[in-house]
Amino acid sequence: MNLNVGILSFIFCISFIFGTGCITHGVDDNAGYEKWNLTLEWDEKKNHLTLSDLKNMYSYTGYGYLVSTTGIKYGPFVGKGVPLYELNHMIGVTDEFSSLYLYGSDEYLWVLDHDQIFGENFITFNENLSEIKDQNITPVLMYEQDGKPLSYEDGGPVRLALLTDREGVITEGSGWVKWISRIELHK
Repeated sequence: MNLNVGILSFIFCISFIFGTGCITHGVDDNAGYEKWNLTLEWDEKKNHLTLSDLKNMYSYTGYGYLVSTTGIKYGPFVGKGVPLYELNHMIGVTDEFSSLYLYGSDEYLWVLDHDQIFGENFITFNENLSEIKDQNITPVLMYEQDGKPLSYEDGGPVRLALLTDREGVITEGSGWVKWISRIELHK
């Protein structure tokens, strides 16, 4: 009899532990992002933007699909974010000799030249990974993926994304900088 009570108590405790782990209490998809900010640096000036600041700027929604350097495809999905060219309003107009240095919080660095800031000179592929030409690319500071805030695992709160206006266009994954923390304009 005592053995049965012990077993039932054990089963109840285990059920309770697993059951409460499945209950969510209004989880905020942006939890932990309230202290995040993006540092912009140019001409010995500095500005900081919060996630709310970015969400209040003009946004672009497009298709995202990338391939890693090892050939693994990620996507397709729909992304939303602030086009890089919108930063011209804050850091001054870039010229043909300008470049943007984008840093992830892990200190990964990616450099975009002037043409790439405006979506030109990117290598694109179809779903068979054959190169295709003349695709419209919009580099964005992406904060939303498939209608939800960008998760930390996917590079959130903000990552560089190369979005297109057509489904099925794949871009190189090395330019999709995760965890963007700083952008510097170099002239």
